[in-house]
Amino acid sequence: MPSRRCNETKRLRFILFLLTFLSAAVALPAQEKIEWEPVEGADHYRIEIRQDGKLILETRSDKPRIPLFLPPGEYDFLVKVINTFGKIASVGEWSLLKITVPDIPFIIDFLPMEIHEGGETVFRTRVSGLVSDPGESTVFMLEDTEGKQLQLESELSATTPEGQNGDWKEVILKARRQEPGQGLWTLVMTNPDGRENRMGDALVVLDRLRPRIRKFNPKKIPAGEVHNTAVLEITGMESGAIVEFSGPSEFQATLLKKSDDGILEYSLNLQDVETGWYSVRITNPSGDSDYKEKVFEVLPAEPTPEEIAAANALKIDDREPRPIPEFPRSVFGGWHFTLPVGSTSEYFNNGYAGLSLGFSQKIQNDLIRRIPGFGGFAWDFTFSYSHNKTTFPLIEINLNRYIFLLGLNYTTSFDFPLNLIVRAGGGFGFSIYTSPDYSRDEWLGPFALRDLDSLDFIVRFGIGARYDINTRWYVDLTCDFSATFYMSRTAWSIQPRLEGGWRW
Repeated sequence: MPSRRCNETKRLRFILFLLTFLSAAVALPAQEKIEWEPVEGADHYRIEIRQDGKLILETRSDKPRIPLFLPPGEYDFLVKVINTFGKIASVGEWSLLKITVPDIPFIIDFLPMEIHEGGETVFRTRVSGLVSDPGESTVFMLEDTEGKQLQLESELSATTPEGQNGDWKEVILKARRQEPGQGLWTLVMTNPDGRENRMGDALVVLDRLRPRIRKFNPKKIPAGEVHNTAVLEITGMESGAIVEFSGPSEFQATLLKKSDDGILEYSLNLQDVETGWYSVRITNPSGDSDYKEKVFEVLPAEPTPEEIAAANALKIDDREPRPIPEFPRSVFGGWHFTLPVGSTSEYFNNGYAGLSLGFSQKIQNDLIRRIPGFGGFAWDFTFSYSHNKTTFPLIEINLNRYIFLLGLNYTTSFDFPLNLIVRAGGGFGFSIYTSPDYSRDEWLGPFALRDLDSLDFIVRFGIGARYDINTRWYVDLTCDFSATFYMSRTAWSIQPRLEGGWRW
């Protein structure tokens, strides 16, 4: 029996020396465990742990491991193998054990939480438990709802945010080659030891917007006032969009209020600014922009009550004329049809072929421009062509009328696209008769077609509406009442007209 115990003891000692313990200097995070290779024939193990030579823990373990509930620090540990007889079969060597506090990753916040697709992908996050050792550092990723991950570049912020301490750090994150697409993204923070923390819905990527400038009101603002309220309406505006005003001179524009539907209210300081037209540009952070030329006009400063009283005392010829319009000239063209009325319908049928071309010029006479309300007057010169068939029962005869008119027109100047237009004019026209069946010189009984030709005096009066598409283009929808004076009678007709024009 003793010989058997001696052999067993020797075998246990031999196995113990073949054990693979932890290295001589082992670093373990707190709350981990110590493990070693199990020894065959061992009944249990006894472990001693000392710090600075003082025994602080001696415990028994039936398995080749023990949990650690020690605070961080450096310790010496020793493992003893106890056989089934309760005797020490073998003793290992003292080993150094380092216990460290684990780095627990935690995301405090993430900004911005909302961007548009294609926008700038630079973010700031505050975290604790950051690992930045050479070769091993914390990894940040964005993960979408389908599990797709995009790794982010990270670097510590160069600035020290207010209130920062040793427990947390501010990190700058940047997207690498691929940018996050539209949808919800989770921020994932992973430390080298595998611990991770997630912030769900940290980032929302919205569809890329394309801005459009819709309206600006008012369109005319007198100079001189420090506070002028103006409203700008924009669609497709992203958060952080930049609005810029440009024109003859710079001025201060202060944003007073901004609504979710793109209505921006500004206070414009127009003191000491130059008069003229001003434009607006909006640029979204994602890169798209819109530019609208001549959005509003700065007029000369309104006179003071004293200046008004002094001006009223002067004769009208001594008053300062209004500025010359920016686009005083225009060309226009369009289509019309002719409806004979009264006794004229006994001779001619309705004609649906007609065209007109013309030129118009605002009246720039200083006297006219001094009179209030006379700024809408202009003169025009129009060439018009119309085609009618006569009611002659046996022969098809066509009337081709070429008209040249000099006239005067007046357009109201209300501050909205639709305005009233009134015009009148007079001139002369050539009435040329043709037939698809006979030549103009062929004798048709008592007359030839050429005998019917005439040079006529013509007057017209028209009324309608003008729609300003912008400061350059416009459309007129009018109805003219026209009279042609022959030697023996007068022919009356109504001419509805649709014309478009361009100013310069």
